[in-house]
Amino acid sequence: MDYNKTLNVLTDLMIAVGEYQVGKFKSRSFKFETKSTDIDIVTEVDQRSEQFLIDGLTKEFPEFGFLAEESGEQSIDSDYIWVIDPLDGTTNFSVGVPVFAISVALQKHGESVIGAVYIPLTDDMYTSIKGSGAYKNNKKIEVNKAMSLRESVIATGFPYDRAESTVNNVEEFSKVVTKVKGIRRLGAAAYDFCLLAEGVFAGYWEFGLKPWDYAAGLLIASEAGAVYEMLPKREHSMIVANPNIFEEFKNTLV
Repeated sequence: MDYNKTLNVLTDLMIAVGEYQVGKFKSRSFKFETKSTDIDIVTEVDQRSEQFLIDGLTKEFPEFGFLAEESGEQSIDSDYIWVIDPLDGTTNFSVGVPVFAISVALQKHGESVIGAVYIPLTDDMYTSIKGSGAYKNNKKIEVNKAMSLRESVIATGFPYDRAESTVNNVEEFSKVVTKVKGIRRLGAAAYDFCLLAEGVFAGYWEFGLKPWDYAAGLLIASEAGAVYEMLPKREHSMIVANPNIFEEFKNTLV
């Protein structure tokens, strides 16, 4: 398989979906409903964006399977599976905060080999093919060189079930906040990974993510030089950082 051609097909589709999302975001003309909790929402824009991506990718790669946020699993016995978050930052989108992303990864036997994250409002495309580095708008990017937490801006997030689960990041947030230059909570994990990859953030951690939250972004960050470790407290939880601060960050967090 030619991964470069595959990536080009993918990014063209993502840009088309992004144009649709920008129109909807600016017009504020969409409906939404709740999912797992009363603060976990889905809009019609999520659903239509996901279907557009699935339809377009199926046309080009009919033998590939899917794991998508809104529609779940399809043909996941395939060697290749698309992992899709059609609108990362749905809460932001729904209330008018201009921070959201489209995230798609192609996995082979469970490992991401292609990752793309598109930021529609800024027209920024982050991409990576495993083993080939990380790129923003076709220019190579790398993690920053911060040497300590005190000189680092760190990103994080909180799970939708934070009122019910005791592993909700509140305790960990209080440990980190006094040790760093700043903490940012964007509300779009895929974008957090990308800003880490290009050196804006020096680290990121979060509990209770889903595979589509990080399948593309973690590949991009890793290919940009970040190191990571899964956290045992909760499934799909992780700490990611530039190599210089990773141990200090981890020791502070856990």
